[in-house]
Amino acid sequence: MAARVVFLRSKSPAGIEPRIDKEARALAEAGHEVHVVLWDRTLEHPAEETRPGYRIERVRMRAPEGKATLLLRMPRWGREVRRRLRRLRPDVIHAIDFDSLWPALRANRELGVRVVYDVFDFYAPMIARSIPGFVRRSLERFERKAAMRADLVILPDLARAAFFGEERPAKIIEVMNVPEASVVKGRPQNLFTLFYGGQIARDRGLAELVRACESTGARLVVAGHGPDEDVLVPLVESSPAAQFVGNLPYAEVLEWTASCDAVAALYDPGIPNNRLASPNKLFEAMMLGKPVLTNEGTSLGDFVGREGLGVVARYGDAESVRASLERLMLDPGGCREMGARGRRLYEERYRWETQKARLVAAYRDLLGA
Repeated sequence: MAARVVFLRSKSPAGIEPRIDKEARALAEAGHEVHVVLWDRTLEHPAEETRPGYRIERVRMRAPEGKATLLLRMPRWGREVRRRLRRLRPDVIHAIDFDSLWPALRANRELGVRVVYDVFDFYAPMIARSIPGFVRRSLERFERKAAMRADLVILPDLARAAFFGEERPAKIIEVMNVPEASVVKGRPQNLFTLFYGGQIARDRGLAELVRACESTGARLVVAGHGPDEDVLVPLVESSPAAQFVGNLPYAEVLEWTASCDAVAALYDPGIPNNRLASPNKLFEAMMLGKPVLTNEGTSLGDFVGREGLGVVARYGDAESVRASLERLMLDPGGCREMGARGRRLYEERYRWETQKARLVAAYRDLLGA
């Protein structure tokens, strides 16, 4: 059964995220009519855009990134979502994260359609700022209760289903953050280059990475955007060992990954969501045969250490990060072996085709086809 599917996402870095693009194209190729509604908070993208297989329309409303005042814009986002859903009349609303789920559920009361909840990050465990425990617990309960009303829940890693406790949504599937297989040609670098592409946030160890590169003679290249750009971007740009290249299109992120000697993926394990992080950058490094510099206390660190895909430091420990980076720099043969193991794992277990088939099959079941 072909359906009209509308994706909702309240963020749109670099135009559209790779995961949404892959999922939207997968459903379009399966015969569905796909629309994507995004919130353009920086007014950097066109209001409407056509991509292979689907249409994008953007709510162009300026809003701060990672600031408490963003909450003041949320009611308007919700109203705009409901207005557009009434016009598009979808069969399925595919809501990305909690700030899109709640307007989707409100619209569903009027439209009577199916709702898919695609969890990139659970909301309360993702908050890096210090907030009272009762507030975090209340947000968790609210999100769990809302997720129970969805017809399908999609997780990037089934380990995150522990968030729901004993009472879980009726239908949960895993669609991992793996890239589509592609050949990417890197650019030769004069120095050992460490690449970080992702959130510009305090919980990603960027200060320690800058110091490690300054003390070892390596070069750090940083790409992305996030709530702490005003502090961390000047830190990167002021260092003779680091370079900030902005918020790049996905193709350029892959090009930098292919060009570097190692990929940095540090996550503060003090943030609950970080302990179960399953980031794009891990699988991109695996696909392109690059070792990973990560840290203890996370499932990512456990995976990298267990499979021999890189080195594992202690988060927040500048000397541990420096020593781990130096280990990579002094062992080019070991780096090649780690990268080759990652590529073999990607080929054997983590290709996008498997995730795509799982998504399409779940939609088929959802629609009763």
